[in-house]
Amino acid sequence: MFGKILSHISLFLFKDIFIKLQDNFKNFSKVLNYIKVNENAVSYLSNILFISLFLVIVLEFIFIFLMVKLNIYFNIFSFFITIFISFTIGLMIFLVLFKFPYYLLDIKKTELDIEFENSLKHLSVICDNKLSVLDVLRIIISIEDNYLISENTKKIITNSIDDLNLKNSLLYISENTFSEIEKFFLIKLVDVLDKKDNLEDVVLNYLNEIESSRKELSEQRKSKINILFQVNIFIFLIIIILLIIVFIVPITNQTIRQLLGFIAIILPIIEFILILILYNKN
Repeated sequence: MFGKILSHISLFLFKDIFIKLQDNFKNFSKVLNYIKVNENAVSYLSNILFISLFLVIVLEFIFIFLMVKLNIYFNIFSFFITIFISFTIGLMIFLVLFKFPYYLLDIKKTELDIEFENSLKHLSVICDNKLSVLDVLRIIISIEDNYLISENTKKIITNSIDDLNLKNSLLYISENTFSEIEKFFLIKLVDVLDKKDNLEDVVLNYLNEIESSRKELSEQRKSKINILFQVNIFIFLIIIILLIIVFIVPITNQTIRQLLGFIAIILPIIEFILILILYNKN
């Protein structure tokens, strides 16, 4: 994904660090494998850390060059501010790259959920208690554009010599999927095999649950994200204005200049926290 040369350099510098920490990234490795990224967790994290630190160094040199070239007020305090801003941006870049696989995961989950919902709607029309679980799985595969579902469903059918193997296959896929719809639907199919539920009720009830839960979650998420996004933009604009005042506008009172510089340092921290919250909400 990042190229052989970059990966060799990154692994040479940071491999040992992430090998020691890899127990903390087991779920991340699972995410990379699920979205079929051709990198393991150690390699991916080493690469994005190298990219982030490289950009921090480049940004710092650009800040220094501009301040010297444009005769902008320059001392130890302003130098510290540029370092802090560079590291803040570098940290944000690291987080964006770290979250990128989760972004791809969300896309895949969304597509998978759409496929499952369409399949359940299709099944709700033709389903009756005479159909077996295997019949349902074969119908799901036969539905047009069910690319993601078919991938796992074919594995289940291939490994299902009898009901016991079918049950184990369903449980295994349900434990290794990131789609809640797929997970709980497969568990419900296990209940059907165990005679704890019937197929027709499972399909109809699950469709109703999906629709109601989606509407509720969508409304809650929209309201929270909109507020956080607006606050984030407002703080970003304030940071830009403060930086212009500190470095370009002539201010004779050093106390005011330092106070504004201190505020310009604090606000990126708040900005960073809000970005983290926005990512978690997404």
